[in-house]
Amino acid sequence: MDLGNLTLFKAMTQRMSWLGERQKTLAQNVANADTPKYQAQDLKPLNFGDHFASAGKLQMTATQPNHLAGGGDASSFTAAVDKTAPISASGNSVSLEDQMLKVSSTASDYQLTTELYRQHLAMLRTALGKN
Repeated sequence: MDLGNLTLFKAMTQRMSWLGERQKTLAQNVANADTPKYQAQDLKPLNFGDHFASAGKLQMTATQPNHLAGGGDASSFTAAVDKTAPISASGNSVSLEDQMLKVSSTASDYQLTTELYRQHLAMLRTALGKN
Protein backbone atom coordinates (compact mmCIF):
# COMPACT_ATOMS: atom_id res chain seq x y z
CA MET A 1 0.00 0.00 0.00
CA ASP A 2 1.44 3.32 -1.08
CA LEU A 3 0.57 5.95 1.51
CA GLY A 4 1.44 8.67 -1.00
CA ASN A 5 -1.83 7.90 -2.77
CA LEU A 6 -3.91 8.71 0.30
CA THR A 7 -4.91 12.38 0.40
CA LEU A 8 -4.43 12.76 4.15
CA PHE A 9 -0.91 11.34 4.11
CA LYS A 10 -0.02 13.37 1.04
CA ALA A 11 -1.19 16.53 2.83
CA MET A 12 0.78 15.69 5.98
CA THR A 13 3.90 14.94 3.92
CA GLN A 14 3.54 18.25 2.09
CA ARG A 15 3.07 20.04 5.42
CA MET A 16 6.23 18.47 6.86
CA SER A 17 8.16 19.45 3.71
CA TRP A 18 6.88 23.02 4.01
CA LEU A 19 7.84 23.17 7.69
CA GLY A 20 11.34 21.86 6.93
CA GLU A 21 11.78 24.43 4.17
CA ARG A 22 10.52 27.15 6.51
CA GLN A 23 13.13 26.18 9.11
CA LYS A 24 15.83 26.57 6.43
CA THR A 25 14.51 30.02 5.51
CA LEU A 26 14.38 31.13 9.15
CA ALA A 27 17.90 29.78 9.76
CA GLN A 28 19.10 31.82 6.80
CA ASN A 29 17.48 34.90 8.34
CA VAL A 30 19.26 34.30 11.65
CA ALA A 31 22.58 33.73 9.87
CA ASN A 32 22.19 37.10 8.14
CA ALA A 33 21.06 39.03 11.22
CA ASP A 34 24.09 41.34 10.99
CA THR A 35 24.21 41.65 7.20
CA PRO A 36 23.45 45.23 6.14
CA LYS A 37 20.31 45.66 4.00
CA TYR A 38 19.34 41.98 4.38
CA GLN A 39 15.58 41.56 4.27
CA ALA A 40 14.03 38.84 6.47
CA GLN A 41 12.10 36.23 4.50
CA ASP A 42 9.38 33.74 5.27
CA LEU A 43 7.54 31.14 3.23
CA LYS A 44 4.12 31.77 1.79
CA PRO A 45 1.67 29.76 3.96
CA LEU A 46 0.22 26.56 2.55
CA ASN A 47 -3.42 26.66 1.50
CA PHE A 48 -4.87 23.25 2.31
CA GLY A 49 -8.25 24.24 0.90
CA ASP A 50 -6.65 24.27 -2.54
CA HIS A 51 -4.91 20.98 -1.81
CA PHE A 52 -8.12 19.17 -0.90
CA ALA A 53 -10.13 20.83 -3.68
CA SER A 54 -7.72 19.34 -6.21
CA ALA A 55 -7.75 15.95 -4.48
CA GLY A 56 -10.87 14.84 -6.32
CA LYS A 57 -9.42 15.55 -9.76
CA LEU A 58 -8.35 12.62 -11.88
CA GLN A 59 -4.65 12.16 -12.40
CA MET A 60 -3.10 10.99 -15.64
CA THR A 61 -1.75 7.46 -15.54
CA ALA A 62 1.28 6.25 -17.46
CA THR A 63 0.26 3.10 -19.30
CA GLN A 64 3.65 2.61 -20.96
CA PRO A 65 7.12 2.84 -19.37
CA ASN A 66 8.14 5.65 -21.73
CA HIS A 67 5.18 7.90 -20.82
CA LEU A 68 6.00 11.08 -18.94
CA ALA A 69 4.36 11.89 -15.63
CA GLY A 70 2.15 14.98 -15.93
CA GLY A 71 1.90 17.97 -13.63
CA GLY A 72 4.40 20.14 -11.85
CA ASP A 73 6.32 19.70 -8.65
CA ALA A 74 4.02 20.46 -5.72
CA SER A 75 6.90 20.53 -3.24
CA SER A 76 8.32 23.88 -4.35
CA PHE A 77 7.52 26.63 -1.89
CA THR A 78 7.95 30.34 -2.42
CA ALA A 79 9.79 32.59 -0.02
CA ALA A 80 8.83 36.23 0.21
CA VAL A 81 10.26 39.23 2.02
CA ASP A 82 8.62 39.69 5.41
CA LYS A 83 7.05 43.15 5.09
CA THR A 84 6.00 43.26 8.77
CA ALA A 85 9.56 43.20 10.13
CA PRO A 86 10.94 46.51 11.40
CA ILE A 87 14.04 47.79 9.59
CA SER A 88 17.15 48.77 11.56
CA ALA A 89 19.51 51.65 10.81
CA SER A 90 21.69 49.34 8.67
CA GLY A 91 18.66 48.39 6.54
CA ASN A 92 18.47 44.91 8.04
CA SER A 93 14.98 43.68 8.90
CA VAL A 94 15.90 40.56 10.91
CA SER A 95 14.61 40.55 14.48
CA LEU A 96 16.24 37.65 16.33
CA GLU A 97 13.41 37.45 18.85
CA ASP A 98 10.82 37.24 16.08
CA GLN A 99 12.86 34.62 14.21
CA MET A 100 13.28 32.48 17.34
CA LEU A 101 9.52 32.60 17.98
CA LYS A 102 8.90 31.48 14.39
CA VAL A 103 11.51 28.71 14.69
CA SER A 104 9.92 27.46 17.91
CA SER A 105 6.44 27.57 16.41
CA THR A 106 7.61 25.73 13.29
CA ALA A 107 9.31 23.03 15.38
CA SER A 108 6.13 22.54 17.42
CA ASP A 109 4.04 22.31 14.24
CA TYR A 110 6.47 19.77 12.79
CA GLN A 111 6.30 17.67 15.97
CA LEU A 112 2.49 17.81 15.91
CA THR A 113 2.33 16.80 12.24
CA THR A 114 4.78 13.94 12.83
CA GLU A 115 2.68 12.69 15.73
CA LEU A 116 -0.50 12.88 13.62
CA TYR A 117 1.25 10.93 10.88
CA ARG A 118 2.35 8.27 13.37
CA GLN A 119 -1.14 8.00 14.90
CA HIS A 120 -2.78 7.62 11.50
CA LEU A 121 -0.29 4.90 10.57
CA ALA A 122 -1.13 3.08 13.79
CA MET A 123 -4.84 3.42 13.01
CA LEU A 124 -4.31 1.94 9.54
CA ARG A 125 -2.27 -0.95 10.97
CA THR A 126 -5.06 -1.67 13.46
CA ALA A 127 -7.70 -1.55 10.71
CA LEU A 128 -5.65 -3.99 8.62
CA GLY A 129 -5.12 -6.28 11.61
CA LYS A 130 -1.35 -5.74 11.71
CA ASN A 131 -0.15 -4.72 15.14
